[in-house]
Amino acid sequence: MDHDGIDEILDKKLVGKCNLDEVRQLAKIGHKCLHKSPKKRPSIGEVSQLISRIKQRRERRLTEDNLSFATNNFSRAVSRLEDRQVELSRMPTISLTETV
Repeated sequence: MDHDGIDEILDKKLVGKCNLDEVRQLAKIGHKCLHKSPKKRPSIGEVSQLISRIKQRRERRLTEDNLSFATNNFSRAVSRLEDRQVELSRMPTISLTETV
């Protein structure tokens, strides 16, 4: 349970369908917007910046995940090629100059 009570209000259907950390961050932004004193509420510019930071972190994380996935696929492909090369090197050679 989150100490600030955000987890208590989150829809349990969100679990596994989205990044709960991002949901918590957005809920905190929304909570700040509901402050009783208008002077203590964030400006629309501040809200926009906070949301932009969340989006940038997500995009960065997705890019890193995609790069990691591509690197793993490339490594597997190279490993398969190396295995095939070893298999081929073990096969008897056929001389093209031999007559049938």
